[in-house]
Amino acid sequence: MFMRKYIAEFLGTFILVFVGTGSVVYSAATTPSPLTIALSFGLALAVAIAAFGHISGGHFNPAVSLSMAIQKRLSWTEFGGYVIAQLLGAIVASAAVFGGVATYLKSPTVSQALSGQKMTVSQFVNLAGLGQTNFADGEALSAFLFEFVLTFLFILVISIVTKLANVPAPIIIGLWLAVLIIVALPITGGAFNPARALSPAIFVQGKALGHVWVYIVADLLGGVLAAFVANFFNKDVPEAA
Repeated sequence: MFMRKYIAEFLGTFILVFVGTGSVVYSAATTPSPLTIALSFGLALAVAIAAFGHISGGHFNPAVSLSMAIQKRLSWTEFGGYVIAQLLGAIVASAAVFGGVATYLKSPTVSQALSGQKMTVSQFVNLAGLGQTNFADGEALSAFLFEFVLTFLFILVISIVTKLANVPAPIIIGLWLAVLIIVALPITGGAFNPARALSPAIFVQGKALGHVWVYIVADLLGGVLAAFVANFFNKDVPEAA
C-alpha cells in the first residue's frame, strides 16, 4: 500500500520537474517567456495531481507533505517515504533533462541561434543552466521572504481546496502555481518546493547549490505556517470524497 503511494509521488515529482525545468532548458535558444515557463510547471502539476492524486494525495513537494503531516492528513511514517520518493523523482528528472541537452544542441533551432558554431554540453549548462532557481548575490533575505510567503500561500490554497467537494482541485492548484511563478520568477525563480530547487542545483553546482538552503528552509517553514492556518480554516470541514 505504501509502495504504491511512494511510486506515485516519485512519478508525479518527476513529471513536475522534468516538464517544468525542461521547458526552460529546451527553449533556451529562443528565450522562453515567463508565461510559458509558469504554465509548463502549472499544467504539469495539474496533470500529475489528476493522474496520481487519488493514490498518494498528489503532493510532489516535501513542503506540502510536511504541511499535511502537521495537519494529520499524512502519517509521519508516510512523510519520510514521501520525501525520499519526491527527492528521487526530482533528481532523476533533472538527470533526464541534463541527458537531453546533447540532442538539443544538435537541433536546427540551436544551430541557427549559434550561427553554426558548436557548443558542448558543459558550456551550455554553464551558460543556460538546467532550470535551477537562484537569486542575486546579497539578496538572500529578500529571496527567503519571497519564497516563504508565496510557499505559504501556495500550500494554504492546496490545503483548503483539497478539503472541498466538487471542486476541480488539480486545475486550481496548477493555475495557482503558475500565477505564483510569474510573480516570483524575477526574484527567486519561484520554487515553492525544496525538491524542485535542489535537483537541478545538484547538477549545475556553483551559486545555485550554495543558495539552495534558502529554498529548503523558507519553503518548509512556509508549509509549516500553512498547516496551522489551514487547520484554522478547515476546522469541522469534512474531507472531500
